[in-house]
Amino acid sequence: MNYMNELILQIKNTVSDLMRYDYENYAAHAQELVDKMIAVFPSIISKYSMPQMEDVKEDALYWPGQLERVIYALESHDRFEALDVLYNETYPNLMELMDMLRERGLS
Repeated sequence: MNYMNELILQIKNTVSDLMRYDYENYAAHAQELVDKMIAVFPSIISKYSMPQMEDVKEDALYWPGQLERVIYALESHDRFEALDVLYNETYPNLMELMDMLRERGLS
């Protein structure tokens, strides 16, 4: 779960940069975010193969698509799209997954 907390913190840092128009730090944080997602998403996806996650195993397909959406949003230089994809989609879905893993004894 620590890797997911680190990912959430990286999302918050990147979103904060966007909100403050701090494009210098944003570029570095956005790259770190993508690198972290590439490193962490396989671990997240593997959680769905556990017996406790049988009822939601199809949700594993969300994460590779979301990585693609994040990369596209960050590369598009559309600040509002990046904020939406990061803070309104990825962040709450990570939080929900963390809660689910805790509830099912997988954290």
